Amino acid sequence: MRRQTAFAVLSLCLAPNVSPAQRKPVESLARAVLTELVAMNTTVSEGATTPAAEKLAARFRAAGFPTADVLVIGPTPKHKNLVVTWRGKTRGKPIVFNAHLDVVEAPKLEWSTNPFQLTEKDGWLYGRGVLDDKGPASAMIAAFLSAKKSGLTPQRDLVLALTSGEESDVDNGVLWLLKNRRALVDGEYVLNLDAGGGDVDHGVVRAFAVQAAEKVYMDVTLTARGPGGHSSLPHDESPIDHLARALDRLGRFRFPVKLNNVVRAYLERRAPLTPGVEGAAMLALAHDPNDLTAQTTLLKTPQMNAQLRTTCVATMLRGGSAPNAMPQEVVATVNCRILPGEPVDAVLDLLRTAVNDTSVKVAVLQAATPSAPSIPPAAMVSMLERVVGSIYPHTPVIPFMENGATDGLWFRNAGIPVYGVAGFFVESVVHERMHGRDERIPVNAYSDMVRYSVQLLTEAASQR
Repeated sequence: MRRQTAFAVLSLCLAPNVSPAQRKPVESLARAVLTELVAMNTTVSEGATTPAAEKLAARFRAAGFPTADVLVIGPTPKHKNLVVTWRGKTRGKPIVFNAHLDVVEAPKLEWSTNPFQLTEKDGWLYGRGVLDDKGPASAMIAAFLSAKKSGLTPQRDLVLALTSGEESDVDNGVLWLLKNRRALVDGEYVLNLDAGGGDVDHGVVRAFAVQAAEKVYMDVTLTARGPGGHSSLPHDESPIDHLARALDRLGRFRFPVKLNNVVRAYLERRAPLTPGVEGAAMLALAHDPNDLTAQTTLLKTPQMNAQLRTTCVATMLRGGSAPNAMPQEVVATVNCRILPGEPVDAVLDLLRTAVNDTSVKVAVLQAATPSAPSIPPAAMVSMLERVVGSIYPHTPVIPFMENGATDGLWFRNAGIPVYGVAGFFVESVVHERMHGRDERIPVNAYSDMVRYSVQLLTEAASQR
């Protein structure tokens, strides 16, 4: 009874119909944590995650978490994780919450504000990491701290893993934990705060998308070689000529449309929420992946194109040593995002077919790490419907496939189901600044994220 009452009080303080003053303690704490995190440079090249982990650890110890359950550990002295265990009534497999502390670089000269200072301006919060991933992390940190201070005890252990190296896979904290301290994060499932969120269209929350699969990352090189020589005595075709034609053919090549279970479920459940021709095409394609009319309609947008097929695009070029010399070698890097379940060898064969030039060698630069989808069980969907519905009533929960990559890959490959459930309720255009200039999130969306995080933690703590 005490647990239920305490959770009710904690949830009520963030209910949509209460005053800002009643919500203030948890939101103020979340904002303070976010301010602290943004101010700390946790980039791979110049920064470090360990100082952030240690500062947060002090907060958790002050909130009453035993020192033995607040661990600052990781791959290197500079880039460590923070793993906090909130002990429950039973010792069943825990539920793990994961977010990352590291961020991508933020050249100050490119920003209109200081990227390492949380700045509120015109209804927005600016700062590197407010979207990826310090915003979601700070909201869940505040939820954990507030719940612990309220004297709550979850039904089972809950783990908060704030990790390093997600943005670069250099000193990756999740990989280190799985290899060296797996028992800490070996949960029944992982709730990843680096993916998923509200599907918002013109200010209306249409659905809540749960990341249940990720496309598979692979880099390849296209290399053309020749004898070189002085540019005054050119050969009929130089390596640049061969590579240029190969890249042109690759740019016009399209991989076949294929649907996995997650994408098919997304199309089926998103179709009724999508008006007009596009919604009809979603439903038609879910029933028949070979429907060319539906394919033509949906493939017009980069988002749907990436959902429905493997993509490979040239991202880097290297070659030449002087303006008056033909190069002996030129190289293009091509980044591929492969549909889960599609054989890597088949993708490489299709690439060679697209290049259609035996003098251009196709080789793997960074090998693919396949990752099977984590299909959300019905109980998980019901839990998220309650959480999201507490903020935006009657919002459906639908699975989707991430076009990018997160640390969810490593959990899935370790046999631990993982679901992307970040508490974003923003238009898709907001995400476009995630790794770019003036990363920002609306103030009201951050408030919603804090409320969502408290509700999510409340539900997780009640799971037996």
